[in-house]
Formats: sequence, C-alpha cells, structure tokens
Amino acid sequence: MKNIEIDKEAADIMKERGGDWYAYRNADLGHPEIGRLQFLQCGEGCTYEDPPKQMPDTSVGLGWRYTLVSESPIEL
Repeated sequence: MKNIEIDKEAADIMKERGGDWYAYRNADLGHPEIGRLQFLQCGEGCTYEDPPKQMPDTSVGLGWRYTLVSESPIEL
C-alpha cells in the first residue's frame, strides 16, 4: 500500500499473526491524533471477513474517527 509507513514493531507483530491486515486512518479534523493509523485483521476466522468502512468501536476508543485507507490488504 502506498504512502503508509508502518512501525517496524507493528509490522513484525502483524506478520507473526498472519492473515490480511487493513489500515485505518484517523480522519477527525478536530482530534489531536489526526492521521494516526490503526490496523485490523480481516478474513476467514476473524470477526470481520471483509473490512468495514470504519474501524469498529473497542474498549480503547471509538472507531468512527478511523476510516478505511484501502480496499486491499496492506503489504507487510
């Protein structure tokens, strides 16, 4: 995926876990972490087989700020 810089430690963890990973970027113009990336594993055996358009809500934050960057899995 172009223009996405993934921290080496995060990339190593995703490679170790295997599967397809999708990137989501914080698009909330009023949020101090605008542009921050989060990643979601999708596919067979995962909660989501296809990546949702927005990051799901979790115990650590609201997903609506994060929008899907690409329809295809990121290259690790």
